[in-house]
Amino acid sequence: MTKEELKKALEECYQTIVSDVENIEESTFFAPIGGKWSIAENILHLTQSVKGLNQGLALPKTFLEQQFGKIDRPTLSYEGLVERYLTALGTGVTARGGFVPQMPENPSKMVLIESFKKHHQTLSDLLDNYSEADLDEYCIKHPLLKNLTIREFYYFMHYHILHHRKAILRYREL
Repeated sequence: MTKEELKKALEECYQTIVSDVENIEESTFFAPIGGKWSIAENILHLTQSVKGLNQGLALPKTFLEQQFGKIDRPTLSYEGLVERYLTALGTGVTARGGFVPQMPENPSKMVLIESFKKHHQTLSDLLDNYSEADLDEYCIKHPLLKNLTIREFYYFMHYHILHHRKAILRYREL
């Protein structure tokens, strides 16, 4: 995907999940679903995931290069990145550390959704700081997939939302 296609796809993706959850009853939004994360926990996890990436993407490119080097391989396609992620998930790994949603005291559905929207819009806006070439040259370390180009990380974030959206839609049907 080009930078503009990626930006559009990401914005449509995060706006879709917001539409999916905005009208869910608050009690359903926070209700545990067996041993799985609630809808609220899925939203919080997605927000926690993007916050750290946004901090990294806002750093100067020279810092990223010093910290993570540059990628010396062809950039994965969207499908290649998804395959790599699903393969990693197939090993049984799960979210850990700061990526495990920790619900704040007296959580608010509206606050969680607004935070999700704000941080995902920031992610979309940060794409403007990178040229097409930069997206395939600079990288940031993913906790599971290791160094990903900026483009690959945007692919991941797009897919990650869709991945959790599937779970949310399944839970909503219960």
